[in-house]
Amino acid sequence: MDALRLVSIAAVVLGHSYLSKLEFSQYLEVWRMPLFFFLSGYFWTRGRPFVPDVRGRWKSLAVPYLVWAVLMSVAAWRWNHQDPDRFWELMRSGWYGGADQDPPWWAFWFISVLFFTTVLRRFLERFPSWAAWVLSGAGLGVAYTTADSWIAKTPLGFGLAFPCLFYLLAGELFRRRIEPNVVRHRALIGTVLIGLGLGAVALGLEPHNIKFGGFGTPLLTPLVGVMMAAGAVLVFGSFVNRLLRLLAERTGTGRVVRTAISALVRTGTVVVLVHGEVLMELMELGVTDPFPKFVRTLLLSWAIGLVLLSTPLSRLLTGVPRQFHPFQAPVPAGTERLRSR
Repeated sequence: MDALRLVSIAAVVLGHSYLSKLEFSQYLEVWRMPLFFFLSGYFWTRGRPFVPDVRGRWKSLAVPYLVWAVLMSVAAWRWNHQDPDRFWELMRSGWYGGADQDPPWWAFWFISVLFFTTVLRRFLERFPSWAAWVLSGAGLGVAYTTADSWIAKTPLGFGLAFPCLFYLLAGELFRRRIEPNVVRHRALIGTVLIGLGLGAVALGLEPHNIKFGGFGTPLLTPLVGVMMAAGAVLVFGSFVNRLLRLLAERTGTGRVVRTAISALVRTGTVVVLVHGEVLMELMELGVTDPFPKFVRTLLLSWAIGLVLLSTPLSRLLTGVPRQFHPFQAPVPAGTERLRSR
């Protein structure tokens, strides 16, 4: 599942590196952002107290968002200080959030929407489960019936939390009710689900454009997005997992692979927040071909995250506690105290 998270992170950078030059963008957009919310639901832990949980999400999502927003303001000034009108427009849209955010704030909207979606889900736990589903359906309905992407133009995109709640709930439902019943041929079933989703797009299914309030063909596109996310979970939870285990057994690098993947996942928030600025810097240096731009942006963004993860600034900038060395498993609590004795 951590390997799948890395794929989802890479998919965000891929879309922004290619933009309109990506010939198969519709096949990417149909599952790219739904997968993030689906996985949040897949790993959802029920029953946590509301206030402590919100406090934790504030530290892991909102604080890095705000700190990087300040840093992006500096970057915006560096790029546009000779054009004050452009600079202040960037400041307005960047800090307002949601659909109107331009580079270097490019993907900030996702972190704020993820924060609001998870807080909303935690709040709704006190009500019958059907209430959350009804609210998410209402959110999708508003997204489909509201003109000019109004729901995505709310401050920090908080309005998107309601339709995006659908994907989180779907991930939660899949983990608890559906996946336990899929005991055989998981990789095959997952591949078929992904293939059906791609086939639907080939037949004309409209993909997502969630940042701007676009949820594709009513009902069908969200369901296909969920279906493909579920298929990816099945494939990565079985076939890819077996490949990684085989690699570990054949090479003796199991711990290194595991801790490396875990460390890269922990930099996910940084990659989402910083890759827009990295893209701008690379283009300024003359890197314009989409594929080299994608590879370098992803590697540099991950490298920035790994460096920050090993510094005292980790909590502020990555949203997770400091890890002394990115590829070293965290030391269990109390170990250092025992060593000191």
